[in-house]
Amino acid sequence: MRGRRAAAFSALAAATALLFVISRGKWSDAIIDSGREWIVPDALSRGALLYRDVVYWFGPFTPYFQAGFLGLFGSGFAALVLAGAVAALGVLAALFSTLVRVTGRKDAGLWTALAVPALLFMPNAGGAFLGMGYRIWQAAGFTLASVAVASSGGGSRRPTRAVVAGALAGLAGLCRTEWGMAAMLATGLAAILRPRARARGAAEALLAASGFAAVFGGGLALFLWLAGPQAVVGDGHVLLTGLPEETRHFLVAFSGVADWKRGVLELFYSAAMWTGLFLLAARLSVPAGTRARGLEVALVAILVVLVATALAGGAGGAVIFSAAPLVSFAALAGGLWRRRGSAAAALAASGVLGVLLSYRRPFHIGDSAYVGPPLLFAFVSSAGLLRLAVAYRRRLPGIHGLRAAFRWVIAALLLLAFAGRAWQYSSLEGVPIAGTSKMLSARPEVAREVEQLGSRIRQSTREGEGLVVFPEGELLNLLAERPNPIRHKLYLPGYLTDGNEADVLRELESARPAAIVLWRRPVPEYGRALFGEDYGRSLRAWIEREYRLEPFRADGAPNRTHPAFLLGLRRRSPGSLGSAREMGYPSE
Repeated sequence: MRGRRAAAFSALAAATALLFVISRGKWSDAIIDSGREWIVPDALSRGALLYRDVVYWFGPFTPYFQAGFLGLFGSGFAALVLAGAVAALGVLAALFSTLVRVTGRKDAGLWTALAVPALLFMPNAGGAFLGMGYRIWQAAGFTLASVAVASSGGGSRRPTRAVVAGALAGLAGLCRTEWGMAAMLATGLAAILRPRARARGAAEALLAASGFAAVFGGGLALFLWLAGPQAVVGDGHVLLTGLPEETRHFLVAFSGVADWKRGVLELFYSAAMWTGLFLLAARLSVPAGTRARGLEVALVAILVVLVATALAGGAGGAVIFSAAPLVSFAALAGGLWRRRGSAAAALAASGVLGVLLSYRRPFHIGDSAYVGPPLLFAFVSSAGLLRLAVAYRRRLPGIHGLRAAFRWVIAALLLLAFAGRAWQYSSLEGVPIAGTSKMLSARPEVAREVEQLGSRIRQSTREGEGLVVFPEGELLNLLAERPNPIRHKLYLPGYLTDGNEADVLRELESARPAAIVLWRRPVPEYGRALFGEDYGRSLRAWIEREYRLEPFRADGAPNRTHPAFLLGLRRRSPGSLGSAREMGYPSE
C-alpha cells in the first residue's frame, strides 16, 4: 500500500514539474498587473511602509510575505514565483485537510491532485504562481485551514482549536477583508454544527470570533497606528468603505450578471453535465443483469435537462466550472441536513464559502482572474456530496463498488486535466522577456518592445531617478531599474479618480520623476476607457507641459497610427536633454 502511494505521489510530482516547465512564463499577462505584484513588495523590501509610503487596497499579509522572499532571494520575478509556489503548497495542504473532513483519504488525495492542473495552473488567470490572484490564493489557504480546524474532531483542546480557527480566518482577512469575513462566518457555522450540544457549539463560535478579532483587528490596528487612518481606510479602502464608482462598475461588468439569463442556463447545463457523468458511473457499477430503474430514470431526466438548456443556449459558453455555485449550495443544504458532526460542519462551511465567494464571477465561470480560489470550495463540496451518495447507496438496490466508480471518474479527469493544461500552455504564443528570469513572456513583438523601452529608459536616465508608467506597466520599472517615487503605483480608473487626482499630481510635482511612460491601454470595463482622455486629464496636461513625449517604436517595428507607448523625458534637465539628443529627439 505504501509503495503504491509513493508511486502515485511521485507520478503527481513528475507531472506537476513537467507542467511547470511547459507553462513557465505564461501564467500571467506580462504588462497587466504582473508588474504591480512586484513593485509593491519590492518597495517594502527596501524599507517602505505599506499604506503610508505605498497606496494599497488590500490587507498587509501578502505583500510582506512576498517582500520577505524578495529580500532573501533578490528583487525579481523568480523570487515572486518562489513565493507563489510555497503559498500554493500551503493551499494544497489546507485543501487536503478540509477534504479529509468530508471524504476518505484516498478520495481527498485525488481531489487535491485534480486541483493542481485544474486550478493552480489556470493560464493567464492571475493564478497561484504569479499574478493578481496572489492575495486571493493565500486568503483561500487560510480560509480552508480555518474550516479544517473548526470542523475537526473533539477533544480536550477544543477551545484552543476554536481560537486557532478564528485566528486563521483573521489571517485570511489580512489578505483580503471580504475573505476574512466569509471565513469567520463559515468557521462559526462549522463550530456550531460540529458538536452535538448546541450550547457548546455556540461557545466555540464565540471563541473563534475572539481569535478572529485579535488577529484581524490587531493587524489592522498596527497599521492604523503606523500609517494613519486615512492611508489605511481612506486611500486603501481596506475596510471596503468608499469604493470608487469605477471599481463598482468593474465588479458588475466582470461578474457577468448583465447576461444572467444565459449564465443561469450555463449553470444548470453544467450541473446536469457533471451529475449525469457521475450517475452514468453509478449505473455502470451495477452488475450485468441487475435492474437499476431509479438510476435509469434519473439519467433520462438529466438528459432532458441537458437538451433543454443546450437548445436554450446554455451549452455554448463556459460550462466546465459554471456549476460551482449550485454545487456549493447543494453542499450547504447537505451539511445542514446531516445536522451534526465533523463532516456535516466541514461540508456546510465549504458550501457557504463556495456560494459567497463566487460573488466576483457567479456566471460564465471560465479560466480567468479571481476564479480559481473560490472553486476550491466547490471541489470540497463535490467530494462531500459524492461521499453522501456513497453513504446512501443502500437506497438504490444492486449498486456495488460505487466509491470505486467515482474514483475512476476523478482519476480520468485528473489525467485529462494535466493533458489539457499542457496542450493549452504549449499552444500559447510567447517568448521570455529578458530580465524576468523567464517568468514572464509575451508575443515576440511585445517582448522586443518592452525590452528595448526598458533599455532606452535606463540609458536616458541616471541611477536612482524615478520612472512612472500610466496607467500601468510596472514591469518597465524592473526592466529599466528605475523606481516609482510616488505613493500611488497604479493609475487605472478607480485607483485614479476625480477625488484623488489632485493628490497624485502633487506627488508628481514633488518627485518630478526623470521619465514617464504612457501606455495606450483602453479599459472600458471600468466605464472610462483611456488615461488622459476619459480620466486623468489634468495629469496628462501636466505631463505634456513638463515632459517631452515621443512615440516609442522598437527597432524594426512598423509605424502605427497609435503607438503602444509614449516615452517622456523631463524638460530642462541636463541629464535628460543629453540623453534625448542621443535618442535622436530634438532638444530645446
